[in-house]
Amino acid sequence: MQALADAVGMTLPGLNHYVKNREELLSLVIETFYDSEESNAPTTLGATINHCDQSDSATKECRHLPSALHETVCFNAKRPELVALFMRLAIEASDPQHPAHEFYQNRHGSILTDMTSVDWELPEEYRDPERLHDLIVTAFFAMDGVQIQSLTNPNESMMQLWERAERILFPSPTWDGYR
Repeated sequence: MQALADAVGMTLPGLNHYVKNREELLSLVIETFYDSEESNAPTTLGATINHCDQSDSATKECRHLPSALHETVCFNAKRPELVALFMRLAIEASDPQHPAHEFYQNRHGSILTDMTSVDWELPEEYRDPERLHDLIVTAFFAMDGVQIQSLTNPNESMMQLWERAERILFPSPTWDGYR
């Protein structure tokens, strides 16, 4: 914490006024930056959902769920340190006393609500709300696994692993024309 205080030109007591410990600091980083649209990155999941959830026909091309998820993984592949921190804190935050516990607990439901509220262009069989919900949950299971594998196994990149998962999640011919 002293090194951080020095780096930002603060005293340790001054820094401790804002964050009490390492867990609180890292939680603040994730809560502020992980899903943030502040970076003007249209491929963060939140930005993708907000952009796709417009009724304008110009956004019709982004209403393809496989493309939105692909862009999110592509964006995450460019920020492996933040992804690693996100995954590490997700495990630590399972403890109800952890400062990020509430963030992670609420994030899952929030993302599901946001993702299922988009008017995606979907194959007929996935237009059923329960089927869409199950697909989105499964896609996020796969995304978490892809991220962990890419961080721990240097033989395949995050994108290579996700492209493998996409073939299973969004197979041809069912998803042809909906990518």
